[in-house]
Amino acid sequence: MKQKNKNGNPVLGWLQMNLGPLLGLLALCIIVSLLSDKFVSKDNFLNILKSVSTNMMLACALTMVIILGLIDISVGSTVGLAGIVCATLIGTGRYPIWMVILFCLGIGLVVGLVNGILIAHIKIPAFIATLATQNIGRGLCQVICNGAPVRCSEEAFTRLGTTTMSGGISITVIYSAFFVVLICILMYRTKIGTYLYAIGGNEMAAEYSGINVKLIKMIPYLIGGFFAAFCGVIWTARLGSGSPTLGQNFELDAIAATALGGASMSGGIGRIGGTMIGVLMIGVINNGLNLINLNSFYQLIVKGLVVAISVIIDVMRKNRAANKV
Repeated sequence: MKQKNKNGNPVLGWLQMNLGPLLGLLALCIIVSLLSDKFVSKDNFLNILKSVSTNMMLACALTMVIILGLIDISVGSTVGLAGIVCATLIGTGRYPIWMVILFCLGIGLVVGLVNGILIAHIKIPAFIATLATQNIGRGLCQVICNGAPVRCSEEAFTRLGTTTMSGGISITVIYSAFFVVLICILMYRTKIGTYLYAIGGNEMAAEYSGINVKLIKMIPYLIGGFFAAFCGVIWTARLGSGSPTLGQNFELDAIAATALGGASMSGGIGRIGGTMIGVLMIGVINNGLNLINLNSFYQLIVKGLVVAISVIIDVMRKNRAANKV
């Protein structure tokens, strides 16, 4: 799906498609800059980019799920599970780093595969299926490490999450940009993106048109599991340890970002560009609350309100559109 304006300019088309989220981001930046004079600085902007890099990957993958009209609340626990397994294996010193990373990415793919099978083939509601895998993942985290953090301070590994590139850009931002580009190619340069929108808009019609609905439904969950595991590895490298609580509420950040970006929770509507802006909005909110020294618990309240308000607006928009028909 190419985003062009009437004159065929893709940049103007993208701006028009994402004007609402862009204006929201601009308004947030203005508000935070008025509340704190530390906001407008190169170092702070780079810090925001670093802080949102993993959520950018998770939210873009989740956008594909939401376009289908489904949900995935297991990504946070997958982040934690991959992280704790990674820290445990590297901490033993018995296995090459590359082998451990591949194994952890495999864990993410398995979680995604299980979610996909439960939802697409067994037809368990997405919320229930991913709630189950979320709890299993959290339980495994506690079992593997007995509820305690696991250190893995091997320098060759920690550099994967702590290296700073030229210009002060964190390497995690580079990872994020790379994977987001891949998602955009998949969504807007292949038939998979078209199929996702078709299924989210009308699953029965999509199936009658010859689309392999079960297979297409599994793809976003596989990608989400892979991205979540990768984020778990990167967070573990950044922190130098694995924690059984790593990834808690990551799914809330990702859902909030997609909602702010204009995705419809009922499916058929959503844009990667909008989600990217939504991720930046969440980053600005968190950064602003930190700059004015508000307790981190307020961040959860704000993000919960953001999700609720975004869903209410989406429902109102759909009701208004239905009344016009």
